Amino acid sequence: MASELGSRKRLPEILADTLQEEILQLRVGDRLPTEPELAERFGVSRTVVRETARLLVQRGLVTVKPGRGMTVAEFDGRLIADQYGLLLRLSEGSFEQLLELRLVLEVEMAVFAAARRSEEHLAGLREANRKLAASIGTDRFLDADLSFHEILAEASGNPFFALVIRPVNSFLRRVYRDSPGYPSEASHTVREHEEIADAIAAGDPSRARFASENHLRRVMRHADVLVGESDKERRRRPSG
Repeated sequence: MASELGSRKRLPEILADTLQEEILQLRVGDRLPTEPELAERFGVSRTVVRETARLLVQRGLVTVKPGRGMTVAEFDGRLIADQYGLLLRLSEGSFEQLLELRLVLEVEMAVFAAARRSEEHLAGLREANRKLAASIGTDRFLDADLSFHEILAEASGNPFFALVIRPVNSFLRRVYRDSPGYPSEASHTVREHEEIADAIAAGDPSRARFASENHLRRVMRHADVLVGESDKERRRRPSG
């Protein structure tokens, strides 16, 4: 098998590509063959198998635990969220630009959700808003806030929206959690979320677009309040 896979330098990458195709047919939590089994199956050393496992972990496809080997991971976009964080730290992107991305995506998400939402989605949006209103002033408010937006992505009926929005929300969670200004916007968020949910429940795409854009543009206007002091200081530093 080693001769078929190519030169030793490229063995781990090619083996990772081969296993990736198999992993995509499995379910989250399924166990892959053990290190010795993979080494024997492909005719490679355990060192190659370990490097292959490292590549699969980097791709977010598997987790590796002592005694359990590789198991199929849930692809949740955490690696993408990490990249968002690096872009901001390297001053190659700003918090405001991330909010622009969110604006472009979520306004149209709301439009599709108004046309495609299910009763389960509507119930989820209502429950998220109930929790939102009930948790003002507590640490649970942020979870309810971002949960609403993730359910909205699911209600759009397009899995790509959920894949992109989830890491955006993961990054926003880190920013808002450390921001003293985030709680001050709570009452606006509750009202605007309710307006979005009402428009989607009514099946009115135009109204959903207006409500979602109104909410997100308010967030953009108040970006300096929403971000933490450390991020504002970073954005004031020269990019060069």
